[in-house]
Amino acid sequence: MKRILIIILTLISFLIPCFKVLGNSKELNLNCVSATILDQESGRILYSKNGNKILPMASTTKIMTAIVAIERGNIKDVVTISTKAASVPGSSAGLKAGDKVTLEELLYGLMLKSGNDAAVAIAEHIAGNVQNFVKLMNNKAIEIGALNTSFITPHGLDADDHFTTANDLAKITAYAMKNELFAKIVATKEISSGITGPFKYSYNNINKFLFRVDNSDGVKTGYTGNAGKCLVASVRHKFGRYICVVLNSADRWKDAEKLVQFASQNYVFIKAFDKNEVVKSIPLYGGTEKNIFAQTKSELYLPILPEEKDKIKVELFTPSVLFAPISKNEIVGNVVVKINDTIIAKYPLVSDRDIRRKNFIDKIKDVFLRAVKK
Repeated sequence: MKRILIIILTLISFLIPCFKVLGNSKELNLNCVSATILDQESGRILYSKNGNKILPMASTTKIMTAIVAIERGNIKDVVTISTKAASVPGSSAGLKAGDKVTLEELLYGLMLKSGNDAAVAIAEHIAGNVQNFVKLMNNKAIEIGALNTSFITPHGLDADDHFTTANDLAKITAYAMKNELFAKIVATKEISSGITGPFKYSYNNINKFLFRVDNSDGVKTGYTGNAGKCLVASVRHKFGRYICVVLNSADRWKDAEKLVQFASQNYVFIKAFDKNEVVKSIPLYGGTEKNIFAQTKSELYLPILPEEKDKIKVELFTPSVLFAPISKNEIVGNVVVKINDTIIAKYPLVSDRDIRRKNFIDKIKDVFLRAVKK
């Protein structure tokens, strides 16, 4: 009898965490394989269902395609559409072989119409061919910290070894949405003329979430046979943005709405730091000044559950010494926020000013000043 009781208690100890997860899933009643909602500024995952499950992501791939193109290209560049690009199957921006369009127009065709033709045209223009561009995509994923992601194409049509996770895709999108041009493009509902002038074609956004939810400002839909219906959505709130990812969903619009409602109803934001708040002085070697101040770049707000307020622990990570030159707003450290020894947020610290490296004349002056003091 005693042995049976021990077995029962052991089973209960394993099942209690499962009940907690299942309870959250049941509460939201999500009709998807995987989902995540993340606070953009802090990077904290506010809710996740199978967030680390490896899955295909269809045209949400184009989020990475766009940000790589924006960072590496010039939107004023004129691109001639190749036969290969114009003949890619699936969703299309309506481009024809021989068309000459700006990179800016291609980006709108990519993100608003989900053009597979635009994706290939962008890849060929930026990297010479699709294979080289995909390498750039994968390198960027590693840089962002999306380590469970693998890109094989720039458009997201089903392919072996082309996958991500909801958590990774949220990280990628949070990064991309910090780029002003990217954020402007994905929030656009329709367009026929841009910074570079009139477009060859007009584009309307097929992302219905923009029209369904207040303060929605992006991002991208996706669908293939293997991936199912996918959605990455962005919703502005008072202290930043929620980034929602829904993969393989029977009702992606409703699932994303439920995620936003969950975050809004369960989390509160507390002010972690003021704008330009000096956090630490760091010694500087070889510069015209002896130290720099590590400070926040903007006001920082942390999303927490009410019961977590007294469990917050803040840790500072900065080097013991820095070497000149240092540029203003250069990242020089991080503030890490933990709850129960689990990292929930990380904020960068930046230099408060430019400090140049000492030149020969500066060193001569130093020698002279030391001699005078003696």
